[in-house]
Amino acid sequence: MYEKFFGFKERPFQLVPNPAYLFLSKSHEDALAHLTYAVSQGDGFVAITGEVGTGKTTLCRVFLENLEEQTEAAYIFNPMLDAVQLLKAVNDEFGINAQADNTKDLIDTLNKFLMKKKSQGKKVILLIDEAQNLGKDVLEQLRLLSNLETTTSKLIQIILVGQPELRDILDSHELRQLSQRITLSCHITPLNFKETREYIQHRIRIASQKSGIKFSSSAFKSIYKYSGGIPRLTNIACDRAILTAYGLNQHKITGSITRASVRELRLRKDGKTTSRFEKKDILAVSGICLFLILIFFYINGIPNITKILQKSDNNIPEPKPLNIIVSSEEKPEITEPELEKIPYEEKQPFVTEEQKDNPSLESMSLNNYLTTQDISSSRHQALKTAINLWQTDIAVMEYLTSIEDTQTFFSVAAGQNTMSILYTNEGLDLIRKLDLPAIIELTFQEIEPVYLTIGSLNDNEIILITDQYQINTTYEDIKPYWSGTAYIPWKNFSGLTGIIPRNSDDDNIIKLKILLQDIGFKNIKISPDYDNETQAAIEAIQKKNNIIIDGKVGPITKIIIYNEKKSFNIPHISSSKLPLLTREAVN
Repeated sequence: MYEKFFGFKERPFQLVPNPAYLFLSKSHEDALAHLTYAVSQGDGFVAITGEVGTGKTTLCRVFLENLEEQTEAAYIFNPMLDAVQLLKAVNDEFGINAQADNTKDLIDTLNKFLMKKKSQGKKVILLIDEAQNLGKDVLEQLRLLSNLETTTSKLIQIILVGQPELRDILDSHELRQLSQRITLSCHITPLNFKETREYIQHRIRIASQKSGIKFSSSAFKSIYKYSGGIPRLTNIACDRAILTAYGLNQHKITGSITRASVRELRLRKDGKTTSRFEKKDILAVSGICLFLILIFFYINGIPNITKILQKSDNNIPEPKPLNIIVSSEEKPEITEPELEKIPYEEKQPFVTEEQKDNPSLESMSLNNYLTTQDISSSRHQALKTAINLWQTDIAVMEYLTSIEDTQTFFSVAAGQNTMSILYTNEGLDLIRKLDLPAIIELTFQEIEPVYLTIGSLNDNEIILITDQYQINTTYEDIKPYWSGTAYIPWKNFSGLTGIIPRNSDDDNIIKLKILLQDIGFKNIKISPDYDNETQAAIEAIQKKNNIIIDGKVGPITKIIIYNEKKSFNIPHISSSKLPLLTREAVN
């Protein structure tokens, strides 16, 4: 409704858990760090609690979106289930047989699955949201699930997320054995005033194409007073205030606008009180108003209603015709799902015309850079450099730089700039396959890691770039400093979430099928079913690109599919000629 007026690409305060809008307060940062650390350790239960509307579900989705490919996860939301129903739901999420009607058979099937994943070197996580709805008998069943183990490690890690009542349930005498197995716990608190203001500004920045809105200091105070720092209530108040300002044709959200909006929200909440008034007193007031109107007309005469209506009609602008453009361009038909039949287009280095006219970056050797330059801010600068190569403006909130865990920092900072991060420790092999700018982590003289962006990769020749320097080097030169760890920013153009089809909804499967049709698989039928034709297409893509062939669509397969669709604006690092890199290109 008001998006165009304020320059938004979408409403910034929608009540949906969109990971792109994740804002990390200190409390949220602690919770995400707990989750990340728990996965790295792989044992025990984890419990995350927080009040209603504090962003627990959004945090869960960001956490799941950024899991490594070697981690299998099942996500159960709002589990008002008994023990058998929960086990069925878990098996179903993992894509294994869930037909049995007793716990023994269901657990046996799950145990075989877990043993198989263990032999493949994979971790398995079960994350249950709204876990306060679980009965004590179901929680006890989860404790028994944690007994599935080898002599050296647990086969499954269980994460419980819920409202504060979950802590009370876990502290009960009946569940003392489960409580003793909780190795990590964290409570998400509401935002303080400063965080609430930053949260509002953050969501506006993410949603803005060209921002045409400003909140006054008193507006922030009114919203915080109403919401108490609860993000969901903050969203409701902001959305109502923006709608009110739109109705008043104002671009500035003032204190008076927010107070009026909050007052309306409170009246809605207390609607039962006002309804009692309406039945009795409002009728009386209406009668008095009608009596006064009649007296006015008796004294001044009844106006000519027809003339008023005619005058009003003349002031109504005629509707403008809609300009509807229908494309008649037909796509060429390709009937067989074989990517080898699709003509290959050579990928060119991503260089704009403006970059060609700018002075190139100053050259420097890798050894000189490591020994002479200030590397304290290399993590932040490497992310900025990599994302700028996508021709995307980047802003990293200052508080994010205090995040110690590097993977969490890159994931959250990229997410706030509508990008995702793929973590890998496979070295150049995967970077070559994905053909995207990558941030590599180098260790020099046992000091803090140094982060540099690969801007070009050609055979054994590598160009690393910073905001000032272009470092021409080779794999042999960086090998002594590099363990193979890299962080690859990528853009999820179609918004495909989860691992398809394991934990994805119908909309994602339809969007995937449209992409497959666009890159040549014309036999794919557009439906919400992940059918044999779709799986065959995915396996063909995976085989051609020499990645794991499992018929599932995770981050790596998504990137490769996006690479195949030539209309997407994607920077590539491979070419027969090295790209011309400039200060303007990376700043």
